[in-house]
Amino acid sequence: MTEDNIRHLWRNDELDEALTLLRAKELTDQRPLVAANNALLDAVRSIEGKNTPVPETVRVTTPPTGGGGKPVSPSGRRWWIGVAAAAVVVTAGATAAVTGAGHGDPSAPPPSAAVPGVKFASVKQALEVAADKIRVTGETPIPAGKFRYVATRTWALWSDSTIPVAFSAEQLAQTWQPSDFDGEWLLKAAPTGNRKWFVGSEETFKAADAERAAKGQMRLAGLDWPSGEWRAAGGRFSPKALSMVNRGDEPWSAPTEQQLAEWPRDPQKLYDLMAADPSVTAKPLFGGVLAIAAELLKTGTVPADLKEAIYRAVALIPDLKVTEQVANLDGRTGVALGRDPDGTFRTEIIVDPATGEFIGERRTQLKPDTTDKMRADVKPGTVTYSSSVQTTIVDRQGTVPPGS
Repeated sequence: MTEDNIRHLWRNDELDEALTLLRAKELTDQRPLVAANNALLDAVRSIEGKNTPVPETVRVTTPPTGGGGKPVSPSGRRWWIGVAAAAVVVTAGATAAVTGAGHGDPSAPPPSAAVPGVKFASVKQALEVAADKIRVTGETPIPAGKFRYVATRTWALWSDSTIPVAFSAEQLAQTWQPSDFDGEWLLKAAPTGNRKWFVGSEETFKAADAERAAKGQMRLAGLDWPSGEWRAAGGRFSPKALSMVNRGDEPWSAPTEQQLAEWPRDPQKLYDLMAADPSVTAKPLFGGVLAIAAELLKTGTVPADLKEAIYRAVALIPDLKVTEQVANLDGRTGVALGRDPDGTFRTEIIVDPATGEFIGERRTQLKPDTTDKMRADVKPGTVTYSSSVQTTIVDRQGTVPPGS
């Protein structure tokens, strides 16, 4: 047996998470499955050349109950892995693999729905579950002649404490990527008209704008997002077009097909590459590697193997933590992973471990920003920026799928 025959061997706590994701409502009886659990553990010990039990972390998030409705004690928690009789296969090649809910499986968790009761003990655990899931399900390829539709909804804060007003406005950016990467892409962006008011109101804003106009002063900006439509071969839109949708023209925000193919799949090498980017070294307290990962993920063009590597690279960020077990972003839920290096702002990405999908990102002001007088009235806890991403396949460029 060589190391090439062995895949990642799951600890009991990792299997708990995966099995709960796959069959959250079916784990009801421990007795028929004890033997399967013990066989699995014996196989793992044999593979590792150890005679000692595999270490376990006793952590029960939703305690199972026995026939009488009484919670099973931690000493009985091994029954969870007993469900491996249906979901874990130990092969002759000594591979422990999890199979289960896939596309078309009626018992699978609905897309982008956090499974009730599942809690992740660490960033690494949440991201590895997501990475494993995206590796299995992959990204939907674009059939010849069709297009990948990427819808990005962005909320950004506009504020002026001299009026005072503070609100977030929503913009919808839509991209149609052809099956031929080098073919013509279409990008559209426009404000939706949706706004969330934190300070003042639309009437307050318009009155202040009219007063400035009467005095011959510069009119207020910020009530509406810019809009436009652009076409470009290979998705190489102009810097102006990308700025209209709050993206830069650097590789992380607008990668070419060659870059997507050449970037390392080794998590440590990819992490080192992102960490060396000038945007990280120049502004270490802003978003760092996490912000770069979000920029790349929200393009909607990342192949599954690279997305897997990104998740595992993000797990290497030293101060990253699980900030919310069930975070809602634009009606979709996932696990929020974030960092707040100086305690002023928190930068987060939200990932659905049940599907491996990247849902989006958000930025939250944690304390008053005394360095910016324009934002003096913005209260701590206000989400100052967020974007959510959804993708699907459509027949024609410019076609918007129902419900988008």
